[in-house]
Amino acid sequence: MDFVRQFLDCEGQDWDELKELTRKNLDQAGLQAPGPVLALARRLLRRWTPLALLRNRQALSSRLARTGPVEDVEDDFCLYGIMTAHFWRCFDDGTPSWAIARCLKRITNGPLLNMDTRPDWGVLEFSQSSSWPLQLLDVRLVQDHLSTCSLCPRLAVPALRRRLRLEDAAAFASASPAVRRQLAARPTQPAWTAQVAPVRLVVIGSHMGSNMEPLAMVEACVKAQGLELEATVLGTAYPFPDIICESFGHCSKNAFIDEAVRLLVRQMYRPSWEPAKLLDLLWQGLQENLEADIFLCAQPMALCSFLRSLTSQPMILYQAFPLVGATPLAFRQLLLVQLREVQVANGKRSALIAYSEFLARQVQKQTGQRPFCLRPHSLYAVQAGRYFPDRESPRILLGRMAGWARNSAGAMVRLVEAFAELLPTDQLRLVFLGLAKEASGPVAGIARPFSYSELRRFRGAVYFPWDMGMLVFSELYAIGVPLFLPDRAWISSIIKRMLEYTDFGWWQAREEGSAVALPGATPGWFWFSENSTISEILELYDLTDFVRWPYVTSFSSLPQLMQSLVAADFDSTSQAMMRWNDASLPLSLDILSQMLGAMLSNSTAPPVASTCV
Repeated sequence: MDFVRQFLDCEGQDWDELKELTRKNLDQAGLQAPGPVLALARRLLRRWTPLALLRNRQALSSRLARTGPVEDVEDDFCLYGIMTAHFWRCFDDGTPSWAIARCLKRITNGPLLNMDTRPDWGVLEFSQSSSWPLQLLDVRLVQDHLSTCSLCPRLAVPALRRRLRLEDAAAFASASPAVRRQLAARPTQPAWTAQVAPVRLVVIGSHMGSNMEPLAMVEACVKAQGLELEATVLGTAYPFPDIICESFGHCSKNAFIDEAVRLLVRQMYRPSWEPAKLLDLLWQGLQENLEADIFLCAQPMALCSFLRSLTSQPMILYQAFPLVGATPLAFRQLLLVQLREVQVANGKRSALIAYSEFLARQVQKQTGQRPFCLRPHSLYAVQAGRYFPDRESPRILLGRMAGWARNSAGAMVRLVEAFAELLPTDQLRLVFLGLAKEASGPVAGIARPFSYSELRRFRGAVYFPWDMGMLVFSELYAIGVPLFLPDRAWISSIIKRMLEYTDFGWWQAREEGSAVALPGATPGWFWFSENSTISEILELYDLTDFVRWPYVTSFSSLPQLMQSLVAADFDSTSQAMMRWNDASLPLSLDILSQMLGAMLSNSTAPPVASTCV
């Protein structure tokens, strides 16, 4: 633990002095550098030359990731202190705004945090010192302000934080009064005018969760009408395709449909397929005795759009995927036109459902039409039971690090391991999902797939999102496993770094996968790029379930996470989550039931609310 404290919280005369001066002058950070602070920063940076900094970064990387020989970091090396000194050094008297912005960019974009094959760039952004008053996000906020608004008055860091409401977590921790009134209405599902027994449903899509989520909701609606459902699920390709057969009994195969799905999955990020090929596979698949009263197509949306054109049967298109994802550039406008026609239809034949408020807004920007919006309830996940934690040997699940940290994942595990040494040894064990690691003190790994009945045995879950919607989040929420997520300030910094330096993560909102809209659609942007500001990132991130759902605990640093885990009232939080989930379910079922009733009776659905509560 000593070496972690050494480079994060940084004990020593110079660093203690810089930390205290920064704390006292934080209201000037972003405006100017007071004389004593600037003098100290200059003195420190004369010693910590680029060569000394590089040497210690490399040593720190080896030590954190345990890759290659472990080198010693110099006793008074302080990465947070060096970052803070560089920040103040940018504010010499009389320096124009554009020059300050360029200087700050060298801190976030240059040698200090260079992204390369070594897992060192995450040390600042994936650790978040608990004691330094200036964070890397503050550097970005000042840089954004000066870059995008060079003629505006300069603002200090506290004002920039308040402008983004980064210090008002309570505003995002509970549902709005309007939502609560909507839920209090307790809607009831309408009776269907035509009875079809049993209802034959064919589900087609690549992802297990986005197949099972709408299937479970349709099944609940059908049962509420006193009918039976015969469901066939085809095309499941990931994440663990065998589970849908082993756990839920959906083992059907259709060689042509399965190949069409695999074609899109293989070309998800660099699509080059031709429409004729995809249409031919889907057409042949429909000839294989594929009888359905209604189709449910989940993803990719190109698959669903083409399938819609090949059958006259009613169809729900369930979107948990960018509209134009896995679609060659040449055919994206065509796809958007087809999907707009689906939305304009009168409800007798088709309905497009988005599973998050973010995706619903994005679709509206792209097509000019807002889809139905039904939040995920993960009814399939609770079939094995709800929260039933192992209290004798409690474990905390940590989501896959490699998904968002990549090469820095090893460093992240080492940091968590070091901070976890502060926990009572018999109280909690932290288990990294996807990590082949034997238990080492309070940290372990689990690499094999496991069932939902095992998921409910975890005492809590720490989750670092890497896209705008993650079904494992709603699964944990529905089961009642208390959730811990990085706060808005920290996650926005992580998103920014991933957009700048990786081609992975936040795909639902990345410009290259989503930045296309029909002429005449709602103007505006609804995607990320490497040039997105922190304000723009948060504007979209605040539409995700991670922010909108109540009773999720946020943390601003790894030390604070450990404190939160020790102090958490897991049982009360779990009960509150499950009550919220149960209260919002009737509203979602009401919307879906009206939609299904109209389709199966070939009538026009009455107007219904479109909510992602």
